[in-house]
Amino acid sequence: MIFSKSKKSSEEIGKIIVGEGASLKYTEGYNRLKDNILYMNADGNKKVIQIESAVKGEGKTTVLCNLAVSLGLTDKKVIVVDLDFHRPRTHRMFKVEKENGIAEYILKDEKLDNIIKKTSYNNVDIITRGAEIYNSSLVFVSDKFKKLINELRNKYDYILLDCPPVLQISDYIHISKVSDGVLFMVAYASTTKAQVSEAIKELKKNNTEILGTVFTKYDRKKDKNYDGGNYYGYIYGDEATPNE
Repeated sequence: MIFSKSKKSSEEIGKIIVGEGASLKYTEGYNRLKDNILYMNADGNKKVIQIESAVKGEGKTTVLCNLAVSLGLTDKKVIVVDLDFHRPRTHRMFKVEKENGIAEYILKDEKLDNIIKKTSYNNVDIITRGAEIYNSSLVFVSDKFKKLINELRNKYDYILLDCPPVLQISDYIHISKVSDGVLFMVAYASTTKAQVSEAIKELKKNNTEILGTVFTKYDRKKDKNYDGGNYYGYIYGDEATPNE
C-alpha cells in the first residue's frame, strides 16, 4: 500500500485519522490496507501481525494504529500490543496511560485482564509497555510472553504488534516466533535500498513470512516519474524484496 503525502496528510503523521466521519480522501489508503489484511486472513491464519521497518521514523506506529481503528470499524476485535520497548508510542496515539502493561504482566505476575486497556475507538484495545524494561530479550524468549500471545489469539480477531526497527534492535528475531507474518514499512525518499534489502534478508533468514510492504510518506511532488495516475498499491510476499 502506498500512502501519499499531501500538506494535510503530512500534518497528520503521528495521529489517528481513521474513524467515524473521517474524510475518505485522507483515509482511503488505510481502508485499502484493511481490506488486504481481511483478505489475507480469510482462513484465520494471519491474526498476529508484526509491524516492522528497517530504521526508525518510517511511520510504522502511525500505520499500525490507523489500521487497528479501520479493522475495528468492520466489527473485528483488535488489540494493539506495544513491543517497541525502547521507543514506546502507541499509548500516546490512543491517549492512554503507559503504566501497567507488559512489564507488569511478565515481571510482577499481573493478570492479563488487568493490563488490557480500552481505547476510545470501537473494538480496539491496547496493551502498553508499562515500566521500563532493560533486557527485552528476556521478555520475548519467556514462556509467559508466548502464553500472552496465545491467550490474545483466543480473545481477538487481530493482534497488531508494534515492533522496534529491524536494523537497530534484534527483538524481531524472537517476536517473529509468535507472529503469523510481518507487514514491512518503507518510507519514501528516506529509507535506502540497502537498508530495505538488509532488513528483508534478516527477516527471511529467521524464516519470517513477509505479508507485504507499506510504502509510507510518499510525496508525488518530489517524484519525477509521477504521471497523475492512481498510486495506491500493495506489494505481496516475495515481491517485497528489492532487486539486487
